[in-house]
Amino acid sequence: MFKGNQNTTTNTTAKNITYIAKEIEVTGDFNGKGAVQVEGILNGNISVTSVVIGVNGVVNGTIKATNVIVNGKLKGSILCDTLEVMSNGSVTDEIKVQRVLISGKVDGLIESKNEINIDKTGVVNATTMTSRNILVDGSFKGKVISSELLEIGNTGSVEGDITVKNIKTHEGGRLLGSMQLYTAPKPIEDKPNSELEEKAKA
Repeated sequence: MFKGNQNTTTNTTAKNITYIAKEIEVTGDFNGKGAVQVEGILNGNISVTSVVIGVNGVVNGTIKATNVIVNGKLKGSILCDTLEVMSNGSVTDEIKVQRVLISGKVDGLIESKNEINIDKTGVVNATTMTSRNILVDGSFKGKVISSELLEIGNTGSVEGDITVKNIKTHEGGRLLGSMQLYTAPKPIEDKPNSELEEKAKA
């Protein structure tokens, strides 16, 4: 799924590209259906189809997109379908995605609907990291919740509060912290009106 291409200039081949060069600093928001590639500094929010933050790029704001690649720095939140934080990339704040590959650094909250993959070079310090399936080949510290499988590779390290349904640890993998079994949250049941009325009268 994730190719990990270090050459970010090849990832924006669409016709509608907004390019912020290395020497440029821009303040303002970007909205549309095209792509934004940031090699300079952007102070503002981005809501487009795809975003690439190059190795020298810095974004101070919130990103909403379908696909995001971070090889520079993001100081803000991300809401997207697929996210790749490359080896030179760093994200500080909040990530909400369908799936994510982390080869760089992430500090904050991570919510992924389907999968989280922390590569060998990935370093994550999370207040909470939540997903269905989580694979850790790098380093993780914080609170982790996996509703299906937490897998720790032979170079992986997980430290913190761990809530899992299933766990698999390869030889060489490290696990340190408290652990409890994941239980799916119960759906909220609506109480009958008559019961609510009786409580209101009381």
